[in-house]
Amino acid sequence: MIKTLIVGCGPNPTRRPATHDETMLDIRQFNGVDIGHDLNQFPWPFEDEQFDEVVGLHVLEHLQSFLDFHNEAWRVLRPGGHLYLETPLAGGNWDLTHADPTHVRCYRPHSWINYLTRAEGPKFGYTDRFWCIMHLAVVNDNIHIHLSKVVEP
Repeated sequence: MIKTLIVGCGPNPTRRPATHDETMLDIRQFNGVDIGHDLNQFPWPFEDEQFDEVVGLHVLEHLQSFLDFHNEAWRVLRPGGHLYLETPLAGGNWDLTHADPTHVRCYRPHSWINYLTRAEGPKFGYTDRFWCIMHLAVVNDNIHIHLSKVVEP
């Protein structure tokens, strides 16, 4: 059973088949939400290394801190855990990206490459919690990214 945290799930989230034990989290206590919590508040209400994967579709652009979000996702993931994100591309479709008044910022692919990988992150020193980029693509003005938690031996 894959233990999954879905962040920013929204109202009436759809749960996957019985292969996943899903925890639905949103800032609002919508129908179907298991835990109401603001992802800008740290720590998140979970123990360390509790999940196999964290999924966030169109939630990162609503948060105050890119680095704090990734550090907290890293904390709640088990070693080798996976983070799946989709977020608008900065400089992409301006009308859609900036029409939502709750968007804080958008990102470029190098936001992950420069700051969160073992190869580049230490140059900047913003975090010691690194990620392996499994997949990174821009599709229809959205960034799709799949990261794996890196644990140093």
